[in-house]
Amino acid sequence: MQPNTKPSEFENLHYPMEIENLQAPYTRFERDASLGSGKGNDIPSIEIVFKEKAIPTWRNQLTIRAFVVSIVLGTLFTALAMKQSLYSGAFNPINMYAGIVGFSCIKTWIMIIDKCGILGPPLTRQENTLIQATVLGITGVTSSGGLSSYIFGMSLTAAKQRDPPIVDKLNVKNPSVGWLFAFYLATSLVGLFFMAPFRKVIIVDYKWLFPSGHSIGYLINSIQAPLKTKFARKQVTTFGKFFSFSFIWSGVIWLFTGGRFCGFSFFPLLGFKATEAGFYWDWAGTYVGVGMMCPYSTTISVLVGAIFGFAFMFPELQKKSGKWYTNQLSRDSFHGYSAYKTFISTSIILGDSLYQILKLIIIRLYRKIQEKDTTAALPVADPHSTAGSSALDIDEQFRTQNFLKDGISTKYSLAGCAALMLVSIIVLPIIFPQVKWYYVVIMYILCPLFAFSKTHAQGATDMYISTGLGKIGVFIFGAWAGVSRGGIIVALVANGVIGNFVASASDLMVDFKTGYLTVSSPKSILIGRFIGTAVGCFITPLIFRYFQVKYPDLGFNSSTYPIPFGVLSREAASDALQGVSGLPKYCLLFCYTAFALGIIINIIRDVSPNKWGRFVPIPLIMAVPFSTGGFLAVDLCLGCLVALIWRFKNKSQADVFIPVVGSSLICGDGLCTLLLSIFSLINWKPPACVQFLRSQLAG
Repeated sequence: MQPNTKPSEFENLHYPMEIENLQAPYTRFERDASLGSGKGNDIPSIEIVFKEKAIPTWRNQLTIRAFVVSIVLGTLFTALAMKQSLYSGAFNPINMYAGIVGFSCIKTWIMIIDKCGILGPPLTRQENTLIQATVLGITGVTSSGGLSSYIFGMSLTAAKQRDPPIVDKLNVKNPSVGWLFAFYLATSLVGLFFMAPFRKVIIVDYKWLFPSGHSIGYLINSIQAPLKTKFARKQVTTFGKFFSFSFIWSGVIWLFTGGRFCGFSFFPLLGFKATEAGFYWDWAGTYVGVGMMCPYSTTISVLVGAIFGFAFMFPELQKKSGKWYTNQLSRDSFHGYSAYKTFISTSIILGDSLYQILKLIIIRLYRKIQEKDTTAALPVADPHSTAGSSALDIDEQFRTQNFLKDGISTKYSLAGCAALMLVSIIVLPIIFPQVKWYYVVIMYILCPLFAFSKTHAQGATDMYISTGLGKIGVFIFGAWAGVSRGGIIVALVANGVIGNFVASASDLMVDFKTGYLTVSSPKSILIGRFIGTAVGCFITPLIFRYFQVKYPDLGFNSSTYPIPFGVLSREAASDALQGVSGLPKYCLLFCYTAFALGIIINIIRDVSPNKWGRFVPIPLIMAVPFSTGGFLAVDLCLGCLVALIWRFKNKSQADVFIPVVGSSLICGDGLCTLLLSIFSLINWKPPACVQFLRSQLAG
């Protein structure tokens, strides 16, 4: 970028800084007397706030101090996350506080070296984004690595807690540091190379929201923004107010959760009958913020899916208990009610994703036939023209230009992806003799479809659907291998291969969304994510080894760390050995119907006139609340209602500040999870319990 900064301002710096030479978008505002009285002080543009800050090249964004801070923070967060997941199976997202803590560490670093008389380079938002991507790469191995679920499910400890236990050598594999290193390196990096070439389609063309990545982008812009204009001060003040409110509110809500079913999370906003069906307000700021930012079509789709699922379909299926299935089963069993929820929702998601992939391929082929250039960057308006342009439009054009400038070679990305797949095909059968090479080939054939599904769901609603997709892999490969050929291990390995692929692929897009908003190079983000993931492949097994040595009874019910999801994962793999015959009655018919609906509804959306087609729900988003619950629809609708009223009263103000307020609610709630996680680890419990009961029960 060619910022409005005189060269003399850089002459006294003791470090090299290479400046981008891009056309800045600011001149059109400063020439337009109708905006900001010709002074540029009141222009509602984020990028004009940073006009005096140089944008480093992608190489200058890769700093040693950023990687040092990232590795230290990544190690600390990995230990924290693993301790929590081994104890309860839960894993709180790291991304909401990685950016803030990383910013604080770098600022402290600069203050220390300044005290020593050494002039260090200033912290840029691009460097802050790199820290974010690298830390999430390190901790991502912990979240998708399965040490508290499918990896521990392979162990003899988990096998002995099954009834009946299956403890033969083919179906048991105890976790050890050596093979965990190899397994993670072979499976955790593939998705990065596969998804990198799709950054333009997903971020620029489809404009998927990715609420958490969007929020972190606004967070980084807010804490880095120079407060030299009225708009900048108002934006940062607004973000700080709602961030503080969300953080404090989440802490206050926690105070009343001192028992089972306690707290405002089960507030019967729509009545007790609706609460029993899953429609309640959980008082969390995260999804209210998502509802404010996401398109109305997303909210409508979630609402339709929640009503259809929890008001009609699932209550009817529950009535079939004892006729179609046995209800005396674990919640994750493939033989009971949960099988309907898992397979129906996943079938709709896969049908939708298959349609979208085929549609994308057909459109691209058609454009090639028409000899249209589909790889060119979006056109940037003439810098001297202001006609038809708004501050938000110019921000978007400038970010798009910068985002597409540093190309990531599709040829090299796919070559890297193919090479890592080949490594997996060779390495995994060596680690697990039960896993034949052709099993791994089929796993990677399925992975792109699953990765697109998870990326779409995460991009629209910020919800994670990896569990449901992983169960599909468990079922397919467990049934294929059978118990006599180590089917339990094969099923759990399939869970890991698919889970690691889709997690790294979709999380990379979240980082790209953050980078898009902070004008960071996608090339530096990909490198940071790659290095972080590679480091995490070593850090995660080492920290797990510490817990193995420190707690010899790790994984048993009486242990300090019982790893509850490990046994559940093994139970799911054991159930999968029976194949289709083990599914509840008509489950397969429901799956075929749901898969077809995922395609048919999309066709209806595409062939309908725009004024009607936009009201047709999106199948994939409809299916998300099937696995999460109806509360998601309540939260999104509340956020959507706030945004709708705000736009009705003052549309221009709402368009500028709704993303700021929504992002601050998400970040404040997310940061509070760090504090609450620490409280749970040091055994601090909430002091009070609030429950909402019917009047006759309360009396």
